[in-house]
Amino acid sequence: MGVIRRIWSQSILVRVGVALGVVTLIALTVIVVASVFTEQSTGKASAINVAGSLRMQSYALATRIANLPQAPDDGATAAYGAIDGFEARLRSRMLVDAVPEDPAAELRKAYDGIVDNWQRNVQPLARAAIDDPAQRAAFLDRIDAFVAEVDDFVVLLERDVEARIQWLRLWLGAAFFMIFALVVTAVVFLRVEVFQPLSELLRSARAVRTGSFKARVNATGPDEMGQLGQAFNLMVEQLARLYGSLEKQVAEKTADLERKNRSLALLYETTQLLSEKPLDAITLQTVLANLSRALGAEDAVICARHAGSAFGLPLAGDAALRAELFDRNRCAQCANDGRLASRTEMTDRGEQRIVSVPLLDGGVAYGMMPLRLPPGRALEAWQLELAQTIGRHIGAALAAAERREEHQRLALLEERSAIARELHDSLAQSLSYTKIQLTRLSALLDGGGNPQAAQTVLEELREGVSSAYRQLRELLTTFRMKVGGASFDAALREVIDEFERRSGVATDVRGELAGVELSANAQIHVLQIVREALTNVEKHARARSVAVELWREADGSFRVAIEDDGVGIDTETSPAQHFGLDIMRDRASVLGGSIDVGRRDGGGTRVALRVPARRTFIPPLVAATATSNRETV
Repeated sequence: MGVIRRIWSQSILVRVGVALGVVTLIALTVIVVASVFTEQSTGKASAINVAGSLRMQSYALATRIANLPQAPDDGATAAYGAIDGFEARLRSRMLVDAVPEDPAAELRKAYDGIVDNWQRNVQPLARAAIDDPAQRAAFLDRIDAFVAEVDDFVVLLERDVEARIQWLRLWLGAAFFMIFALVVTAVVFLRVEVFQPLSELLRSARAVRTGSFKARVNATGPDEMGQLGQAFNLMVEQLARLYGSLEKQVAEKTADLERKNRSLALLYETTQLLSEKPLDAITLQTVLANLSRALGAEDAVICARHAGSAFGLPLAGDAALRAELFDRNRCAQCANDGRLASRTEMTDRGEQRIVSVPLLDGGVAYGMMPLRLPPGRALEAWQLELAQTIGRHIGAALAAAERREEHQRLALLEERSAIARELHDSLAQSLSYTKIQLTRLSALLDGGGNPQAAQTVLEELREGVSSAYRQLRELLTTFRMKVGGASFDAALREVIDEFERRSGVATDVRGELAGVELSANAQIHVLQIVREALTNVEKHARARSVAVELWREADGSFRVAIEDDGVGIDTETSPAQHFGLDIMRDRASVLGGSIDVGRRDGGGTRVALRVPARRTFIPPLVAATATSNRETV
């Protein structure tokens, strides 16, 4: 009991909840009672209608019996029908259900009396009156009393329904009164226990907002509002203690925000300089000047260093500090394995600190950035963090510049390797053949040989030189070919248009390169294979039409087929001194694919190229290395 009393006194929520629970319980009781009344009253109106219709049926029966002399046969049938109709209505389920089952109930007695009177007197007399005219007068005399008995039964039914409605009205009124009383009690309770303390708390809060920290609330009881009042009073006391140091804290936070804003502005400007402008001494000098101004450093230098090197290359910064730090005796002092370093030196102005910030990118050091501070000055934690962040930006810019330079070197080497490979696979072979022919010709001339044989060798030599010249022109065309702003389909169309202009052979192109991921170099190789195949058609096939088809396989690989209706090829081996097929096979190998050359069904030649899907093109440098391993001329 003590626990319940304590919970009741300490919780407004419990008290309000109990009141609302009682209201809810009363409301549920009203709903249940109304539902029971509705259930019990279901069919009462229909029962009253049925009971009222019994009077009409009684008069109708009396009328039909009275009219029997005028129509004996039809009247008798109608009279029997009226008797059956009255019987059906008297035994109607709606009427029986409306009558209580208690034999002592007045309504039950009245209903039973009507049923008994009907069965004992009225119904037998009515049937006798149909057949016996002497009984008709007796029936008509009795029917009025029977109708009066039915009227009394109808009145009792109506009174029963009215009594139920009156009882429900009284019950609803009592429930409404109790709910109203509980609601009024709850409102008064909330006003005293909740709203008044809240109003007092609001007034005190407004006073605190104006700077008056003497405001207090009186509601400090054990319930929720009392706990809220205690917490409010404690909060005001703490605010009063903190208010004295609030301005200092605001000033410190404001200074910190301004410092962070300056740092962010410096980082943004540094990033913009390093990304949008060339990485030269002017750009780096601007970055150093901005950083020195932000950190209060006297001098600063950016020094590029490489792994394993004890010395660095000054890229920008104060000339005096560069001359002082980057001599052979002191340059290595700045390096600290890519970590932040700091040392102190004695000068004529006093003790000065030099902070060496590493220029890092991905954990790799690309240099150092020494900062010389004024005498007796040291960097704060946020300044060190800012310097290291700037150092990482500079390191990333140096790394990107180094990668660009490396890419340029690789591109140059790849271009030279491509030229060397093309010369080796075409022009060098022709020149080698020419050298052999010159040796034969020299032997014939020195030995006083047959002039006819010398003339034959000379003709072969002339043909070899012409072939070498043709191959040189083809190489020049190859090196000028590129896939730039135009698409691969447009470049292929140019190659085919050129073939059609030279040969006059109609060419049908089917398919596209849509969705196939090939690099620009890979596309050039594919174009050269198509060009070489078309050149072979022009020179050897004597064809009337050519078809070039491009499609993708289910595995994603890229396919090219060149077909002609010419004389066809006898072997997959190139004729003597013609290296077109070998070069085509080498290009297909570079692409990581394969090429098949053979006869076409129906006559002619078919060249089929397959390039695997999503394969990275082998750089020319690798291809050149593979080529150099073969026998050279």
